[in-house]
Amino acid sequence: MHFMIKNDGLARVPAEIHARAESGAERVITIQLTGRLLSQPAWDELFQRHAAADEAADLSAIYRQNARLYFEVFAAWEGVCGPDGQPVPLSLAALEAALLSVDGPAVNAALQRAVHELRFGGAVRKN
Repeated sequence: MHFMIKNDGLARVPAEIHARAESGAERVITIQLTGRLLSQPAWDELFQRHAAADEAADLSAIYRQNARLYFEVFAAWEGVCGPDGQPVPLSLAALEAALLSVDGPAVNAALQRAVHELRFGGAVRKN
């Protein structure tokens, strides 16, 4: 038997990035992500393909691998701007730049939480 709830295959999820200001105070930056809704076998296959990150030599290599995974999961983002204040479209290069920036660990944590919400249903309940 095949079970499917009709949807467009996408869901919007917020990602809260907890970064530090120069003063040391916490800054919370919220961006909106549009992510793909996948079946559990498709999630399993996605994570298996990207499991090589566990063998990476350093954190930068792991974040580059994570950027590739996130690029497959997310179709778009809102609230991400460049130094000129203009929106930056979602791309593999933009994800890598964000993950390798000084706020990279905070960005990675936010994107991991967003993937978790997409996979386990939190995104659907919040929309």
